[in-house]
Amino acid sequence: MYRGKPVVLATKHQKEAVIRPVFEKGLGCSIHVPMLYDTDQFGTFTNEIPRKLSAYETLIQKAKEAAYQFGYHYAIASEGCFGSHPDLYVVPGDTELMAFIDLDNDLIIAEMEISTETNYGHKDITTPNEHDDFLKKMKFPSHGLIVRALGSETTWLEKGIRQHEQLKASIEKAFQYSDTVRLETDMRAMMNPLRMQVIKSLAIKLEKRIQQHCPQCHTPGFGKMTTDGNLTCQSCDTPTRLYRRKVLSCLKCEYKTHQERDDGLAFSDSQNCPYCNP
Repeated sequence: MYRGKPVVLATKHQKEAVIRPVFEKGLGCSIHVPMLYDTDQFGTFTNEIPRKLSAYETLIQKAKEAAYQFGYHYAIASEGCFGSHPDLYVVPGDTELMAFIDLDNDLIIAEMEISTETNYGHKDITTPNEHDDFLKKMKFPSHGLIVRALGSETTWLEKGIRQHEQLKASIEKAFQYSDTVRLETDMRAMMNPLRMQVIKSLAIKLEKRIQQHCPQCHTPGFGKMTTDGNLTCQSCDTPTRLYRRKVLSCLKCEYKTHQERDDGLAFSDSQNCPYCNP
């Protein structure tokens, strides 16, 4: 359906390195990256520009505006969020969203990937040499860092640090503005190979989703839209928060069907039970 079609990829952070090969091979489309499209206008991880909408709404706005601005009928965009993993809580997580926009057919085909494969973190220091363990844990210098001077009277920061001498100079400068300096991971895709791999996995998932057509009306993007039921605890049979089946739906017509979980679970471990593990 999309073979030979030009598709705009809304990015300024080199995501085309992992997204373009997946879609050009799988869909046969042609991926184009506009040079003058500033995706930072929708918000930055470092909050110089706050994100005003939800991650999903930002994702759709980013893709649609790229299509309108550069005259495309099809667009791809992705958006990431970082913090505690939604299920593991104390473990940092990377939640990535990606969407394919088809303006001709009024379709939004979206997928999500949640991963623990992230180095997301930060460390506050009060002397210039408190950071060796943190650098190793954050995989510096293969993964970039941000240096930020903390304090109510300063907004100084430097991004994209991937060299030891550059880091040393940046820390020294930050201490000119504040007694406390924060080292944090640079989560922009081109600065974070771990994140880039999650984006690649998500691109593969989305490309496969686009290839799935509704059995009734043949619209692309047929797949999981919601879930049904809850797995019960294997120890006490209490319903848990884990879903029982996926509900696969069409984006156009009302056709839907059910599918078992990908992991094949029929019961939940007691650690997810509100009775056994309150």
